[in-house]
Amino acid sequence: MTDVRQSVELFAGGGGMALGMREAGFEHTSLVEWWKPAARVLRHNAERQPTLWKPDSVIENDVNQAVDELGERGTVQLVAGGPPCQPFSLAGTHAGDSDERNQFPSALRVVRKLRPELVVFENVPGLLRPTFEPYLDYVKDQLRRPDIKPLDSDELWDHHHERIRASKEKPTYRIYQEEVDAADLGVPQSRKRVFIIAIRADVAGAGTWDKISTTHSRDRLLHDQYVTGTYWQAHGLPMPTIPARLVRHVARLQLTGVDEKFERWRTLRDALRNVPEPMATDDDTEWPDHRAIPGARTYAKHTGSPMDMPSKTIKAGVHGVAGGEAMLRELDGSVRYLSVREAALVQGFPQDYQFPGPRSRVMGVIGNAVAVKVAATIGLALLEHTGL
Repeated sequence: MTDVRQSVELFAGGGGMALGMREAGFEHTSLVEWWKPAARVLRHNAERQPTLWKPDSVIENDVNQAVDELGERGTVQLVAGGPPCQPFSLAGTHAGDSDERNQFPSALRVVRKLRPELVVFENVPGLLRPTFEPYLDYVKDQLRRPDIKPLDSDELWDHHHERIRASKEKPTYRIYQEEVDAADLGVPQSRKRVFIIAIRADVAGAGTWDKISTTHSRDRLLHDQYVTGTYWQAHGLPMPTIPARLVRHVARLQLTGVDEKFERWRTLRDALRNVPEPMATDDDTEWPDHRAIPGARTYAKHTGSPMDMPSKTIKAGVHGVAGGEAMLRELDGSVRYLSVREAALVQGFPQDYQFPGPRSRVMGVIGNAVAVKVAATIGLALLEHTGL
């Protein structure tokens, strides 16, 4: 495996996927992001740390408008990103799909142009709902045989799909689908996401990819909390009473033990262990974006994240701040909002990675990101498997 491989990042957001793939060994030639608050984060951090990616590599534009700026076939080894794909009516939708909420057509245009060895697309679990399954199959079949393009912008997607399926051409890519909970990979957050992985058929190991191996488990966390108590000892806390909803489960763990190959889930308390309390201002250069936000309160279905479990999913929220889900809850029931820095740490962003802009916007940037460690795990596994 060589030290560096080239990558194009689509729908790059605030850089979660890009940072993870960089950690895995990819160097970004382009990061495409149309939303100004997110592009600002990418460019700001590049200017502060030129080793991340070049400021000029950040293309603040719609992916469909940026295709011609991304290089030629053979210039990159990876195309990665999370194509937005909000619900839309499938009936009568054209293969080119003019609905701007669905960006898979744009992402597939980039794959057709660059023909990288690897493709990684990320999306929410809703992508797997039964009503969307026919279109998801269409997306994957386009990846398998990208040379079979839509005839024109008026061809209906299901007609295009029929032509792809009827083709006798050998697949250009082998396609795999992963559903990953970030907590199972050691991220202090329960965050389920779907990844579509494509490996070009001429790449070593293209036909033998296996699932990403999980490394952490809920059972191990509960065992360490309520069977051995080592979790509480590590945090200098007395063991609390076992919650009623967990009594039977813990009793089973006392009888059966736990699979030692797994580490315990990392909790919000683990993630924030060495983080000072949020501050009155943003003046601290060691802990940027760590300003306290007053007024935290719970309400129906928004009770915050218990400190001694992985955080609930960090969300973008309708207006950039996801209400009670952007706060933590202590053992005594007290709550407070997560600072921008704390939310970023839960997503895996480095301590010195900064988020300029209003909280409502940068929380949206953070909530939309791929957890850094998840991207790094997938990137490393692909490079090790293929030997690229």
